[in-house]
Amino acid sequence: MDPRSDFGYTSYNGSAKLQSKVAIITGGDSGIGRAVALAFAREGASIVISYLNENEDAEEIQQIIQQEGHECFLIVSVHLTNLH
Repeated sequence: MDPRSDFGYTSYNGSAKLQSKVAIITGGDSGIGRAVALAFAREGASIVISYLNENEDAEEIQQIIQQEGHECFLIVSVHLTNLH
């Protein structure tokens, strides 16, 4: 996306409301999902991001979350319609 969105990176601070929880976020590599992943991590949750073939975006948000001291795991999803 050009210009790149803030996705809460500079504008959101958490308050540990999700401490000791796990959040599974589909589409967490971009857009609203990316903002939610960061917000939930800042609230203290461990993050699992499921995404489709956008490895660079997913790895970028994973690195941001991990640099802030939170757990973040990535799962590459597949389209169920492509299974035979």
